[in-house]
Amino acid sequence: MKRLAVLLLPLAACASLPGGGTGGGAATPNAAIEQFLGAAQRKDLPAMASVWGTEKGPASKSMPKKELERRELIMIQCLAHEKATPGTPAPSEAGRLLVPVEMVLLTRKAKPTFTMVKSPGGRWYVENFEIDQLRDQGFCGASTAPPTGAPATR
Repeated sequence: MKRLAVLLLPLAACASLPGGGTGGGAATPNAAIEQFLGAAQRKDLPAMASVWGTEKGPASKSMPKKELERRELIMIQCLAHEKATPGTPAPSEAGRLLVPVEMVLLTRKAKPTFTMVKSPGGRWYVENFEIDQLRDQGFCGASTAPPTGAPATR
């Protein structure tokens, strides 16, 4: 009986992690967006990969690790933000949802649309987002710190 308790303990710990025990994804589209953006802020590649995917599941299970990490690092360069507010989802083709997300970084603002997809298991994933919109608004490569020589605001 003691052996069984030792084996179950690690499984219980995995189930409490975001996406743990479910194969990834999030319970709602907004939760998936929030987890994805939060992971990008922390530069937490495994957490990003658990909510980025397709209707087949997380990217971490369908993409070679090197390619996955390369793509995530590119996305991280454009996802820096101080505030992100998901808007009202709009239905799209094949059961997808389009969610505009207002993002703010210092004086920059952008409203890229995130394409959300639901897996057969009922979990939501960020399938895509308008990275060009973020690039065009100066988010890519920007940081949350004021530019060098610029006065800090209080």
